[in-house]
Amino acid sequence: MTEIDYYEILEIHKSASNDDIKSSYKRLAFEYHPDRNPGNSNAEEKFKVINEAYQTLSNPDKRARYDSFGHISSENMFSEQDFEAGFSDIFGNLFEEVFNAGQRQRAERGSDLKYSLELSFEESLEGAQREISIPRRTLCDVCEGSGAAEGGEAVCHTCRGRGELRYTQGFIAIKRQCSTCRGSGKIITEACGFCSGNKFTVSEHTVRVKVPPGITNGARLRVRGEGDSGFMGGLNGDLYIEIRVKEHPLFRREGHDLYLNVPIGFVQAALGDEVEILTPKGLSTIKIPPGTQSGQNFRLKGKGAPKLEGRGMGDLYIQVEVRVPVKLSKKQKLILEEFAKASEEKNQPAVKRFLDKLQGLFN
Repeated sequence: MTEIDYYEILEIHKSASNDDIKSSYKRLAFEYHPDRNPGNSNAEEKFKVINEAYQTLSNPDKRARYDSFGHISSENMFSEQDFEAGFSDIFGNLFEEVFNAGQRQRAERGSDLKYSLELSFEESLEGAQREISIPRRTLCDVCEGSGAAEGGEAVCHTCRGRGELRYTQGFIAIKRQCSTCRGSGKIITEACGFCSGNKFTVSEHTVRVKVPPGITNGARLRVRGEGDSGFMGGLNGDLYIEIRVKEHPLFRREGHDLYLNVPIGFVQAALGDEVEILTPKGLSTIKIPPGTQSGQNFRLKGKGAPKLEGRGMGDLYIQVEVRVPVKLSKKQKLILEEFAKASEEKNQPAVKRFLDKLQGLFN
């Protein structure tokens, strides 16, 4: 008797993964299934060998024994429990995937839809309400999703209205969805004139969207039931809205906190001053203490973005940038020169620290 090579039967390499084995098995089982090859005894025999190869190679223990000892007849290879569990798993799960076994046409959930919504920076902080229009697939109102004109349906002659076909091979019984009526038990003799037998129509649908305050760029909202219509009583899909927030010319956002750079003059930094700044709620004033350095931050608590996950607000951080004049008049130059002569190192600690480090390097 010629030795059977299960790897050759399933057209895979010996290093094939479980996913590869399953994928190849489904392809071959579908190709050689008796229903697709009526009266072909060779296809029927091939189908049986394919099942035998899959049962061996899909089980890690049996595959290891097969790799070690080669082909062994089913009397020695499998126990009664193997047949009960193995074939139940193969024909209960895999044929359900390949042939939709044992299932009449059943309720199907509608597809989810996606929409990209652009918001201004202010809308992302304050929240917004928008009405958007989306193309959505819905059941045909005329035929109510049957796809047939009035009186244009008949009982399927293949399955006689059952929606499924049954096959018996020895001690194995296989059920699969009827391919003629696709499980409905009926066939269309005259198509609906409105949907042309497609059962669905596509039309613009308006959805009111409420965007919560504090939403971030890249966030995604889900509106339940606003996707495509379900079929045979199935639920509608959902609508997923991806948020795109425009950049602000002044504010920068990190989490719930906002950052704002504010330029001030060097005299303001040296003497102190009150500076008008912009906040998300409008203009406000902050105090700049004398001796403020460039890059120094000031925190305004609770002036940032709203927190989505709970109550409260982030903070607003003001970073001052000390600017020096680009052009000086003669009088301004004389004043600054006098200022420089009168200045002491202790009034400029950063400069003193730098000079001390520089001197230490040379020493």
